[in-house]
Amino acid sequence: MLRSAVLAVALGLTLAAGAPAQQASEAQQAPAPAQQSAAPDGAAATPSKPTHPSSKHDRVEAQKLFVQGAKDIEQDKIRAAMDAFVRAAELNPEERKYEVADQIAREHLVTELIQEADKDKILGHFAEARAKIAQAYSVDPGSPVVAQHMDELASAVVAGEPAERSESIAAAAPIELQPQPGMRSFHLHASERNLIAQVLPAYGIQPTLDDSIGAQMVRYDVDDADFATAERTLSMATGTFIVPLDPARALVAKDSRANRDKFERVAMETVYLPGMAADQLTEITNIAKNVFTLRTASADVDQTALTVRGSPANLSALNATLTTLLEGRSELQLDVRMYEIDRTKAVNLGVILPNQTTVFNVYSEARNILNSNSSLVQEIISSGLAAPGDWEAILAILIASGQLSNTILTQPFGVFGGGLSLTGIAYQGGSLNMQLNSSDVRALDQMQVRVLDREESTIKAGERYPIETSSYSSLGAAPLNIPGLSTAGLSSTLSGLGITPAQLEAAATATIPQVQYQDIGLTLKVTPNIEGTNRVSLKFDLTLSSLGGSSLNGLPVLNNREYNAITSVAVGESALVVSSLTRQESNAITGIPGLSEIPGFQDTTNKNSNLDIGELAIVITPHIVRSAHGKAQEKMIMLPTTP
Repeated sequence: MLRSAVLAVALGLTLAAGAPAQQASEAQQAPAPAQQSAAPDGAAATPSKPTHPSSKHDRVEAQKLFVQGAKDIEQDKIRAAMDAFVRAAELNPEERKYEVADQIAREHLVTELIQEADKDKILGHFAEARAKIAQAYSVDPGSPVVAQHMDELASAVVAGEPAERSESIAAAAPIELQPQPGMRSFHLHASERNLIAQVLPAYGIQPTLDDSIGAQMVRYDVDDADFATAERTLSMATGTFIVPLDPARALVAKDSRANRDKFERVAMETVYLPGMAADQLTEITNIAKNVFTLRTASADVDQTALTVRGSPANLSALNATLTTLLEGRSELQLDVRMYEIDRTKAVNLGVILPNQTTVFNVYSEARNILNSNSSLVQEIISSGLAAPGDWEAILAILIASGQLSNTILTQPFGVFGGGLSLTGIAYQGGSLNMQLNSSDVRALDQMQVRVLDREESTIKAGERYPIETSSYSSLGAAPLNIPGLSTAGLSSTLSGLGITPAQLEAAATATIPQVQYQDIGLTLKVTPNIEGTNRVSLKFDLTLSSLGGSSLNGLPVLNNREYNAITSVAVGESALVVSSLTRQESNAITGIPGLSEIPGFQDTTNKNSNLDIGELAIVITPHIVRSAHGKAQEKMIMLPTTP
């Protein structure tokens, strides 16, 4: 802005009308005010020189020097411009504009030196900053700006060395600009440097321009913009970025990776994420590095914390994103009820007939008995107990007296027929069964589970069964028995303690098997996902594990059944999962082949049936405890762009 002021003085007074320098000089000749212009407060006043009439040639030369000085300012040759203005004032001391131009050039040079000193202080080059402030002091010793920076630099650094550190050091918060409130409108067409020099001061922010900012012409039209909008649009229009120096001053430089690494301040922050899983913490760390381009992002799994280091703008965007991710997740309550039904029924009903019987001729069997016991028969007849032809009485006496033991007639039997064909059938026994065993067991397990949206919850019911995975066994032949080498040796000290070789051998050959525990029973995994505002989709992963009842190489065989499904229900409605755990049915028939299969004879056949049924029913009812997805999308986060 100082440069444009000098140009306005130079070009407006000399070349604005398009006349030659000599004509402009003659047109502007006017008697100078008699009074001496007062110097600004705190600035050194230019010593007054005795005025004497100047010749026409001196006035023309002074005007030429004045125009040349204005061109030097346009080309950033401030010292050459100052020399031209001083010579012009010496040639024509009657013209006050030469002294004013010299004073403006001095202030402009002082401002540039102070801005360069500020950049050196940001980079930690305190010696260079002190040298430039001293140079500014030599240009204008009475400038209050130079005096202020001399005091600040003297309090912080001496001879280029940092000041003595305090015992208590605490990290300060990032510097934030405090612009003047209100809306501003701009309709400018100027170079990048002039555009920045006009926009930021409108909000009370004094810019320090880096040398990387060029003089490319830019058109800038903004209406009713606050400082945040003006800062963002100005950076986009000029391709620059702003680094706060203090609440009222900022450094502006071309937006490039080298300039950001050189000027941009870096902040460090630790974000604690309680309850975060290790894999999720790793994903968030990768997002911080790849999406937000933070220089450092390290995760502490034990503390569930994320330490990041980068620009304050990127850290603010990361915090806003983490807030959306963590607080923007809904919470559900799953009411889970598990019903287990075990039914057992055993029925044994019917008549069991004998499998075999003996059929014999009664007269033939009696004759054989009488012939084999003739002496006893004669004694019975001689004693008069039975008549000689009454064989039935004789057999009865023999059986009653216990003389016959191994005969079929001593067993119960039945007869049919008559005469010589009288036939007997031995009774082999039978049974009538009427037995019923029935049991009905019902178990109810009810629980409530709170889970975040799209998070998996696991429910287990059963036991942990130990399975031996490995053991040690000796497969080699018996080695040589060398005490102390191949077998446990025994010293006199051990013998004195009462330790025997057998005890040492047992301790040396003791083995410890390795055991792995396997979950036996039910494992249910449920992953809810909120759909819209009133529906929830549930993903089921059901696993049923049981012992198979057999083993392979000494290891038990496991029976596994899995069920996977996805269902969608309304909030408050229930999803039902039914599974038949076991069903065993057996029927045993005892009867006469062929006869038991004839209709009408089946009721007399004995039936032994067993029915064993195990069923499982799981009812899950979702309820939304906290809904954080009230909007279709979250607020857009603007990330700073870096070339």
